[in-house]
Amino acid sequence: MHAEGERARIILRFLAAVALGGAGGALFLVVGAPLPWILGSMAACAAGSIARLPIAAGPAMRRPMAAVIGVVLGSSFHPGLLSLAREWWVPLAMLPLFLAAGAVLCVTWFRRVAKFDPATAYFAGMPGGIAEMVLMSSERGADERTVGLIHAARIFLVVFVLPFLIRHFHSPASAKVTAVTSASGALSLDLLIWGGVSIGVGLLVGRALRLPAWHLIGPLAVSAILHASGVTDFRVPVWLLAAAQTGLGATIGCRFTGLTLRMFGRLLGLAAGSTAILLALTFGWAITVGRVTGLDIGLLALAYSPGGLAEMSLVALSLALEPGVVIVTHLARVVLVLLAAPLVFPAMSQEVAP
Repeated sequence: MHAEGERARIILRFLAAVALGGAGGALFLVVGAPLPWILGSMAACAAGSIARLPIAAGPAMRRPMAAVIGVVLGSSFHPGLLSLAREWWVPLAMLPLFLAAGAVLCVTWFRRVAKFDPATAYFAGMPGGIAEMVLMSSERGADERTVGLIHAARIFLVVFVLPFLIRHFHSPASAKVTAVTSASGALSLDLLIWGGVSIGVGLLVGRALRLPAWHLIGPLAVSAILHASGVTDFRVPVWLLAAAQTGLGATIGCRFTGLTLRMFGRLLGLAAGSTAILLALTFGWAITVGRVTGLDIGLLALAYSPGGLAEMSLVALSLALEPGVVIVTHLARVVLVLLAAPLVFPAMSQEVAP
């Protein structure tokens, strides 16, 4: 009985978080904010968490929304993306240098300004995903709660700030962007069949292969293969994408549960410093690479940006920029950080010591 009661409490708190997030999303939609359902939900749930409202949206609750978003992002792939990918060898070749520069600057920031211990500073400053960095940090003696919250705050800030900044650098997309949503509210038979296949097969394969963020990348990969090969061309209803974005925003906002306003302010200030460093590096890199290659600076900034794969790809969709190249670049970033972070840790954690 106790287990059932606890399960019911978790579900009720999650539903409360989604309801609060939906209200925030609706408000942001009314005021014309970019990516309103994620930003509004994220802001409302962050405020609710700090105010200690009875809301919660843990990692397990994120998975269904991430799977839907993975299918949506995969549907942005099309046969013409291969020709566009040939233009991206320079940005991809420059990615390891970009990641190394960002890591050195951010780890130094957290070591010398935040005064974190070497392990915590290292994994807080790595430009990787939250789950992967928390897991690695806990295995190496770092403060995993601090690492997780710093990365959550970074994504929070990037998702909030970047859509507004991109508008100043945005030029028309270099390739036709395929619509990924349907104006119709109906669930088509094609969507139910192939969308179900994408989620079911993607989750099984992603988990079996232990892919990073498997609940997102697995469905994304299957959906991308189906669309790029021309097997299907299904589209997700706008309301379903909005619901998934609201849930995703709620899970980000609820990460701040248990923080006091003072703790949140300090954490946000430290994360803001590292985020400012990364965004300055991102736009400097994007402008330089853009001038050399002629590629869209806004698209390059999104591809190099220090946000999450799902969030940055959705920003690309909202700004009618090609999400496929953003997805590929962020996947390369995740793989590079996963491979390099454990190898470089012994040397770099000592090097940045004050």
